[in-house]
Amino acid sequence: MGERAIWDVPVRLFHWALAILAVASFVTGKVAGGWMAWHLRSGYAILALLLFRLAWGVAGGDTARFRNFLHGPRAVIDYARSLEALRPAPWVGHNPLGGWVVMLMLAVLLLQAATGLFSDDEIATQGPLASRVADAVVARMTSVHKANGWVIAAVVAVHVAAIAIYQWRLKVNLVGPMVHGGALPEGSDSRHASHILALALFAAACAAVYWLVTIVPRSP
Repeated sequence: MGERAIWDVPVRLFHWALAILAVASFVTGKVAGGWMAWHLRSGYAILALLLFRLAWGVAGGDTARFRNFLHGPRAVIDYARSLEALRPAPWVGHNPLGGWVVMLMLAVLLLQAATGLFSDDEIATQGPLASRVADAVVARMTSVHKANGWVIAAVVAVHVAAIAIYQWRLKVNLVGPMVHGGALPEGSDSRHASHILALALFAAACAAVYWLVTIVPRSP
């Protein structure tokens, strides 16, 4: 399938890695105790993935770019109406409604990762940047971090429910293409960006997170 795939390899790897890490972060955060070290590690990994996806949304292939799947209100409403009629309009990549759901998920996950850097459970675990800000800021960040965790759980639940509805009610398989890439409709095309570029951007994202959680806390 190669160049004819709808979803490129970086997008698919990002999707499944983020899904696994989000579950791991939620579980380790609730279990707490000795698992908090892993909670922090998964949070750092999520932040690196999110930074990569933001960059890939600008420099990636056609179906990965934000400008290609973020549509205006009219397109979203028209697509919603096609869903209501049980005849979803065909789209290559994210549909107009799904595109904004993707942005919502990225936003709440980025908020979670960012607030986690400044959080403190007042037991044994503190975010790497908590010591750099005032106690009032730490308290506010911790509160937002805790509350936003349930927002993420709700968004993920809606996402999974939507996938199930597409699969069983609308007869549209969304999971398969995110595994094997999917096949473009006859007569259409989709440009994929270089995997080397993807690796370079991911390496830069990892370096940025390492600097943020290791170098910055130690700086005077």
